[in-house]
Amino acid sequence: MALPNLLIVGAAKSGTTSLHNYLNQHPSVFMCSPKEPHFLINKEIGEQRISKGVLNIEDYKALFKEASTKKYRGESSVMYLLFPEFAIKNINKYLSKDVKIIIMLRNPVERAYSGYQHVKRFNLMESLSFEKALDQSENRYHNINNMTPASRYLKLGMYFEQVKKFIEEFDNVHIIIYDDYENDFSSEIDSVFKFLDVDSFKVNSEKKHMLGGWEWKNEWIKSFILKRTPFKTVLKFLLPFKSLRTIIRENLHKRNTNKIEKVNPETEKWLKEYYKSDIQKLSLLLDKDLNNWVR
Repeated sequence: MALPNLLIVGAAKSGTTSLHNYLNQHPSVFMCSPKEPHFLINKEIGEQRISKGVLNIEDYKALFKEASTKKYRGESSVMYLLFPEFAIKNINKYLSKDVKIIIMLRNPVERAYSGYQHVKRFNLMESLSFEKALDQSENRYHNINNMTPASRYLKLGMYFEQVKKFIEEFDNVHIIIYDDYENDFSSEIDSVFKFLDVDSFKVNSEKKHMLGGWEWKNEWIKSFILKRTPFKTVLKFLLPFKSLRTIIRENLHKRNTNKIEKVNPETEKWLKEYYKSDIQKLSLLLDKDLNNWVR
């Protein structure tokens, strides 16, 4: 009873954070914090690749200790979809075969650019242009021991084999297409509640989560904000009130960020061709035409 029976396994940058938080509002559902413990893959992919990752079973159980009265105990580690061979093996090892699994899928071209921008915002290891990052993503990941798997911008969007493995292994898999989730949220969230066999529930969807669309103006400011330094430790001591520190941080953010530019049209065209065959197969697998993503 201490382990999860609900997993949102990905894909990254496809609305999983908002769904995690909306599900957590339901009286029958408990979603853990942090959202992404990644316990089921951490040891296999390298312990240093995911920050705040959980490495042992007791710490994993502890995330759900407050969920004893809930029908569902859930977590949302979005890299599980990228590593189905490890995630599935450990789901079978640690969790029930009847675990409910939710997969959210976004246009892989949009997802790749959004994923790049996210890593560039929050990871000091990403300073390349989008095009160079695409070109080097796999080589860089396999040759830098602590490179985040979120930097595998192309591989993360190759959905067909990833989704197929989960569908073949488990009976309770629910697929959400990000476009549908954005365009008809009420219908999609109701479908999730039906999948979970819980009462319909009106969630408060006003608060937005993990908003993108921005980038740092320069690498120095980014480094200052993201790095842990003795100066920031002293500053935290001098400014003990979290609310004041939040105001300062938000002001720094506002003054030192820009809106991101749209992806280069030639790069977008190349990405559509790259994903075309995979999306054709995914459309047949899901019996849903998704080829508009790559037209």
